[in-house]
Amino acid sequence: MKTKNMHKLFLIAVSVIIFASCKKESENIFTMFTDVTVTYNNSDPRCVTDYKLVNDKDEVWIDFTINSASEDMYSYTIEKSSGTQTPERTIITINDATKRRSFSDIIKLTMNRDGKTTYRIYALNQKGIFIGDGKKSVTIEVKPSYMIYANRDIYLPDSIGKSLPSFFSLKDASGFSYTNGAANSGNIDFGIYRKLASNSTPTAIAYTYNLYSPSVAVNPLTVYDISAWAPKRTTKFSAPITGQSTAFLTGAVSGSTIETLAKARTINLDATAGTTLANGLNSGSAVFFVTPEGKYGMMYINAVTSDYEKRPFINVSIKVQR
Repeated sequence: MKTKNMHKLFLIAVSVIIFASCKKESENIFTMFTDVTVTYNNSDPRCVTDYKLVNDKDEVWIDFTINSASEDMYSYTIEKSSGTQTPERTIITINDATKRRSFSDIIKLTMNRDGKTTYRIYALNQKGIFIGDGKKSVTIEVKPSYMIYANRDIYLPDSIGKSLPSFFSLKDASGFSYTNGAANSGNIDFGIYRKLASNSTPTAIAYTYNLYSPSVAVNPLTVYDISAWAPKRTTKFSAPITGQSTAFLTGAVSGSTIETLAKARTINLDATAGTTLANGLNSGSAVFFVTPEGKYGMMYINAVTSDYEKRPFINVSIKVQR
């Protein structure tokens, strides 16, 4: 028995010795890629060297120098990271062979996204393999340039109680009923209503949903007399535009991008004029608008539905310039 145990111990000892003799020292990931350095230069007041707080539409420069001590750089990547989106990467070739160990350039940006955006520059060798980023990056933060109001319910008018919030303010996303609308008319941008589409029977999908400004020349909802309301806001609207989910979520990301999207549409209506569910205020569509103060905005329709008491309403989210 003792001989058997001794034999096992001998085998274990030999295995440890062999493993130790074959083991290769691996470089720590935190000490790798030290041959490349990146310097963010402060050559101009517009430059960012670490962190910079700016306004929407400001111009910001990234003046950088990237050096590689032991390996030629054949290209570099500009990596842009914003929020939870997948980073955007742009690869730029270094064509001048004399600059493959030290390369400088200035990236000029016009900021058009609220919040923080981080930029990282890293070098690639001849095979397109990462060789270092100097373990540095810069972050630019754009001050809030728009307001966002998510998931606000606007009810269809109730002609009996007249107490449901079927009027809406785009200034602060407040809802008003016909009962308290007159006292708050200076804040109301529109009301909503529905009517049967042509040649339809009264089912939920047979209706078309529209909005109208209190300043509209002819009130489309005669059951609510708003003729004496004063003052009346004169917000203008576009016709509903379908398929606007991506534009709302990832396109309208600053006051300037909201304005660009809005100005691409015709915004001249006091009331929308949809005749079917699809071309009225419908899920996935959006209405662009400009307020009397000159603020552009986008209202996205999340859903056209009913609550547990079967009272129909539309659920909207809004982005509007500050």
